[in-house]
Amino acid sequence: MNKIVLSSILLMITNIVIKANNITKAFEKLTVDGYARAAYEMHHIENNKTYKDGAIGGKLHIQTASFYNLSLGASFYSSNAFGNSDNRGLVPFRGEVANGYALLGEAYVKAEFANTTFKIGRQEIDTPFADKDDIGLVPNTFEAYVIENRDIENTTLFFGQIQKMAGVDAEVIDSFTRVNGSNNMQVVGITNNGMENMELSLWYYHMQGAEVDSIVYTDVHYEGSMNSFGYEVALQYAKQTYNQAEDSSIYGVSTSLQYTPSGLTLAFAYNKAYGSAAFSGFGGGPFFSNSEYLIIDNAGKNGTQTWIGTEFDASVVGVDGLTLSLGYATLKDASNVKATELDFVTSYEIDNDIEIHLIASHIKGATLGEDDAKHLRVFANYYF
Repeated sequence: MNKIVLSSILLMITNIVIKANNITKAFEKLTVDGYARAAYEMHHIENNKTYKDGAIGGKLHIQTASFYNLSLGASFYSSNAFGNSDNRGLVPFRGEVANGYALLGEAYVKAEFANTTFKIGRQEIDTPFADKDDIGLVPNTFEAYVIENRDIENTTLFFGQIQKMAGVDAEVIDSFTRVNGSNNMQVVGITNNGMENMELSLWYYHMQGAEVDSIVYTDVHYEGSMNSFGYEVALQYAKQTYNQAEDSSIYGVSTSLQYTPSGLTLAFAYNKAYGSAAFSGFGGGPFFSNSEYLIIDNAGKNGTQTWIGTEFDASVVGVDGLTLSLGYATLKDASNVKATELDFVTSYEIDNDIEIHLIASHIKGATLGEDDAKHLRVFANYYF
């Protein structure tokens, strides 16, 4: 009897030691990555004032190794603005009060079982109407419960409840606030790329009691090549239900054509809203014609937006990693009142770790409630 008890105790101790050892190993095998970022912007309002701002910051991401299919992760973001500014720039670098701030933007538990992943806590999310929109120092992050499943071949199912957000597009940039009060936002999505050269997606967002209380969204992308040409065609549709206003339907089309030997790509996009104004959600929004700043939302009820652009891949002349882009957007409201935006974008990936981006914009948006302004943003990123 004593031998049985002793054996049981020894077995229990052994299991505890093994589990403790596995936990230790999980924390010993931490994945650490992120980036350091420096940014500068200048916003000159016509016949008025010039606002300038600069900041340094970045992201430090830590994740443990898997322990019984569980892992823990956290990301610390920071933005440390310098100089004098009142944060007038279209992309805020500063917090609500202080020049600099730090944010625990991710803090999650992840569980992976076969083809299903559960992720609970603060996290980066990329869906059509809730995304990180990384255009400043700190991207959008969300407090959410997310399930992703890939049991069906070439298909990803997404189920989520989004409760709070913080970041560049949030109501409060430097702390987490509710997305839709205590009702939160529920999201269901399906993406399939089982057909050759084609990807389809269908999404549903539910926000009980919000101004826009539901969104149905779908898009389809088809890309291919022929001889020295590459091409892509895409269609999108969103049905947005308003609580106290007319519902809206937004249609979109985009197409691009690339002549590979020249490094040139020509592109066109168009969106039309019927009914109330389009709503791009919590992030940059999915609409094809959106430019750097002006988006179809700005065109209001029954508005339209058209975008044309070109991109040059300088690798064809021996400068690997350099792309030059030019885009022009035209918005019109229901009365044909027009706003425009011209964007010039330079991106240079020096190597796998260092990249530089310059975005220069000339915005004529006062007719639709935005600034008439010239805006410049410059970013330098170092990834580790």
